[in-house]
Amino acid sequence: MSDDTINVALCTDDNFIYPTLTTIDSVLKNNTDQRFSIFIITAGLSEQSRKTVENFSLNKQGQAEIKIITAEKKILSGCPIKQGDHVSLSSYLRILLPGLIPENIKKVLYLDGDILCVSSLKELYDIDISQNSCAAVRDERNNDAEIFTRLNYSSENGYFNAGVILINLDWWRKNNVQNTTLKYISENQEKCLWHDQDALNYILNGTVAWLDFRYNLTQGFLFDKPKLKIDEKYKNAISSAIKNPCLIHYCAAYKPWHVECNSPFKKLWRENYRETFGKKCRLTFKNKGKSKIKWCLKFVLNALHIKKYADFRKSILEG
Repeated sequence: MSDDTINVALCTDDNFIYPTLTTIDSVLKNNTDQRFSIFIITAGLSEQSRKTVENFSLNKQGQAEIKIITAEKKILSGCPIKQGDHVSLSSYLRILLPGLIPENIKKVLYLDGDILCVSSLKELYDIDISQNSCAAVRDERNNDAEIFTRLNYSSENGYFNAGVILINLDWWRKNNVQNTTLKYISENQEKCLWHDQDALNYILNGTVAWLDFRYNLTQGFLFDKPKLKIDEKYKNAISSAIKNPCLIHYCAAYKPWHVECNSPFKKLWRENYRETFGKKCRLTFKNKGKSKIKWCLKFVLNALHIKKYADFRKSILEG
């Protein structure tokens, strides 16, 4: 592919293959004038999942070259996944991108598999990050003192959400970000409450270029904005991003394929899923057993206006 190609990387496993392909499809259909090289990074996929990717790729050959790259799971042996976490080991795979993506590729746009692209990525991808480790969007907790105390670095350097990262692969390779980050995680597991996101923020602090909020519109920005742990000075930029998003990030525990999801953009994701696979998304409960019963009871009480619950609060888009 030519130098004009946009390089994109996503990390996935068998449980996330359909959302990941939905993300990819949304990127391609909103960037029809662009060529893509897409890397699907995994620690292992079943034959069925590989076949699903192959069938999907056949219809995209005119616009995108899609490759599956399998990483060695043992490299992540020091990376913990605790009981109750809503991420899998695949989350840590983005740390390995400099060594997995061909060395002739200098820059890649990393995307989580729970993201929906709704407009062009050209302007984002063309941002000059030659003097930076990466470019990313400030997290909803960008000004949370607890984070900087726990990770022990200056709050002036900010805290980014790792769901969307425009990565300077050359910088990561030259500065050995992969091994440095893995070592930090292994030696500071109790500090990394938000897994590799915490570690990457610690390792890269002071070297990050900041992106407009529209490039990673996370769910927290859509609810209870005054309660967010982010400085008031970002309020106007966040409001503007909500009106004109580019990448919508469904980063809450309840995803659009869950019955419990309360994102104001859940129907948009489900429409995109139907367009991608030619069938409706089969919704499932994330909650199981007693937790499911409790959620259903809260749903009824809230619907009948007997008691209000935060799980069912309206977003700022709904008023």
